[in-house]
Amino acid sequence: MSDFAQPTEIRPSRSPARSAPPSSDARHLGDWLEGHREFLAKYWFEEILHRVSVDQEMERILGRFLDFLTCMIPGSLDHRRSVVDPVWKRAAELYGTFGAQRGLAAGDVVEEFQIVREAVVRTLFKAPPVRSGTSLSLSDSLRLNRFLDSGVTHASIGHTDGLFFALFHGNGVPSVPAAEVIAEVEEQLASLEAEWTSEL
Repeated sequence: MSDFAQPTEIRPSRSPARSAPPSSDARHLGDWLEGHREFLAKYWFEEILHRVSVDQEMERILGRFLDFLTCMIPGSLDHRRSVVDPVWKRAAELYGTFGAQRGLAAGDVVEEFQIVREAVVRTLFKAPPVRSGTSLSLSDSLRLNRFLDSGVTHASIGHTDGLFFALFHGNGVPSVPAAEVIAEVEEQLASLEAEWTSEL
């Protein structure tokens, strides 16, 4: 045997705890997120209100937006994945467009959408899934991260489209959305909510 050969018996073996698959009764990460959805939406909402000043009507629409967006996050990790993805992207774009109408800069919209990732991380540390018997795999973690990334990307796209639309029509970017703009955003949001509900 060569002096450089490594005897197989000294190689560390994988422990049973690491190699064993999750038990059949372990809850899924999507279930765990569903249980924390209210916290995610509240955290997201309160962080935005802490950073910017909005009137009562804006608060109402923001709350509705964030409730809708957070309700789709658990679905990114279960059987609803193929349904939630296109609706999530369109809702994120609408959020970005609405941000442009609110007078936000592109970076502001991105920062607002990143808040939900912060909320998820805080929740993971505050109430780790494993404590409730929930399986937490690397693949699920990566899938969730990619899903949130797509939301940030499409919010940015929506913001750009919103600016282009406003400039194309020669009305600039208002600091406060006009009543007709708010009505149009709510109409599109209602359409997305209806589509999401019908697919469940």
